[in-house]
Amino acid sequence: MHARALAVVLVTLLAAACSESKAPASTESKAAAPPAAPELAPKVVSPEYVSRESVIETTGKVQFNEEALGRVHAPLTGRVLEVFAAPGDSVQAGARLFVLDSADLGAAKADYAKAVADVERSQAALRLARELLEVKAVAQKEVREAENDARKAVAERERSAARLQTLGVGPDRLPEIAMRGDVGTTMVVRSPRAGVVVERNVAPGQVVAYGQSDAPVNLFVIADLGSMWVVADVYEPDVPRLRRGQPMLVTLRCCPDQHYDGSVSYISDAVDRETRTVKVRAVVPNRGRALKAEMFVNVRLTTGTVRALTLPQEAIHREGGSTFVLLATGPDAPERRPVKLGAELGDRVEVLDGVTPSDRVVSRGSIMVKSRAK
Repeated sequence: MHARALAVVLVTLLAAACSESKAPASTESKAAAPPAAPELAPKVVSPEYVSRESVIETTGKVQFNEEALGRVHAPLTGRVLEVFAAPGDSVQAGARLFVLDSADLGAAKADYAKAVADVERSQAALRLARELLEVKAVAQKEVREAENDARKAVAERERSAARLQTLGVGPDRLPEIAMRGDVGTTMVVRSPRAGVVVERNVAPGQVVAYGQSDAPVNLFVIADLGSMWVVADVYEPDVPRLRRGQPMLVTLRCCPDQHYDGSVSYISDAVDRETRTVKVRAVVPNRGRALKAEMFVNVRLTTGTVRALTLPQEAIHREGGSTFVLLATGPDAPERRPVKLGAELGDRVEVLDGVTPSDRVVSRGSIMVKSRAK
């Protein structure tokens, strides 16, 4: 009996000792809790207008600059004997591209030689007719006919000479052709401009034709790759914002950190019936020849500046697919107001709908009062 009573007393004393040892620790932890930092207190702001660039972001495609492009077609029907240039070669204006053997060239030379002979014959006949007219051996009518024949012969000679010049035969070679000293049928086709061979569709032994279709085959395409065209697609609602001369910023999809600058030089007057877009073009300098034809790029068009109503980023709340702010409407709980956002401007964001400059919005610390919003 005494032993049981003693055990009860010991248990009671141990429990009291434990409660006394825990009490100071609880007091110390409460005393160590720091007060709420004053900078975390909610801050109320009003939406502010700022100026920002108005831009159109779209996609585009790189093309060769047609104004710096040379296409070489077959000047005559004939057989290719030799080819001097290959794709990727840099050529100068007048450089040899290929040699063509054509019976038509021989015919053109023969036509010129005949035309020169006809001029000499007609002029001799005219001189004779005038001499006979002086002695009244012929009528005035025969002199006029001789004059007409002489004029026709001169016109035919000039036409034949012009034809030879279009084939690359220089004026210095015409006297030799007229004397039938040059009756060759081969000609060298030369580059019309300096640039890089970007396309070749001819090989030795190939027969090429002249003038057999409305769209002749490009035997060679020579391009100046110092600049390229970038053609962008702009949707109908944005078309009124377009002007010539507006800056165009081009970004490669493979290298988003590389930018190429140009300005709008052409705006199409027709809307594509399938995509409902308008073509906008700019000439863009091609640094290091990084822009390749048919390459897809991202395009940013700057169309001016606009005033935008903005709020700090920290005032915006996103929850469950909705975007809202907290309005400080008085001493009561703040009001949730749905908003529609626009472009992000650093630490601020454009607000398209939902608030006005007269509203008071909880900014810093709004997360602390969101749970009390109604």
